[in-house]
Amino acid sequence: MTSGKLWRGQTLADRSSDRREQMLTVAERLLGVGGANAVTMRAVVREANLSPRYFYESFASREDLVTAVYDRVTEQLLAQIAALPRPTDRRESVREVLDACRDFFEADPGRARILLREPLADDVLRARRAATVPGFVAAVLEMTTGAHASSPERLGVVSSALSGALVALYLDYIDGRLLLTPAQLADAAVDLVSAVTRIATADGGEGSGASG
Repeated sequence: MTSGKLWRGQTLADRSSDRREQMLTVAERLLGVGGANAVTMRAVVREANLSPRYFYESFASREDLVTAVYDRVTEQLLAQIAALPRPTDRRESVREVLDACRDFFEADPGRARILLREPLADDVLRARRAATVPGFVAAVLEMTTGAHASSPERLGVVSSALSGALVALYLDYIDGRLLLTPAQLADAAVDLVSAVTRIATADGGEGSGASG
């Protein structure tokens, strides 16, 4: 096997991993600035200063790359949420999570385009969000309220309703259609989450602990 041989201190596997990371970084920037249509194999390898043959070393298709970028940004957001302290007050815990999301998107507006705006227009990202949002919502529910959705079916409905409402709220805010202060935005988002998670965890009165 040749993968263990070193060249300038790196194995073949190391260099392949580095090239993949280069392409992911370039694709994330392209997706965040120009949207899904800006992410093509040619654009990515050109910006990464790589040969086209290296693209298919890491990604089966352009769709595979776009999905990998979406997953990477989602994982970054979830890691930021997971690092938050856990207030004992559940409403305050929800606010902490929503503030962290707002800070995450404001630190790099391209992230908001990748996770919020582009899935509304791009079929690949729409399907990916539909597949991943229930797990994301379930993780956040547990972190903020200690509760679980009473059934997978209910979690699916609640994930769709909650993600749709919060995405619309945040996009209307950053696009200037809602003239709110950050505190007012946070209050509105917390109210949405509290109302919807009561539905998510309702099961004969058990677990409905998301209210303030």
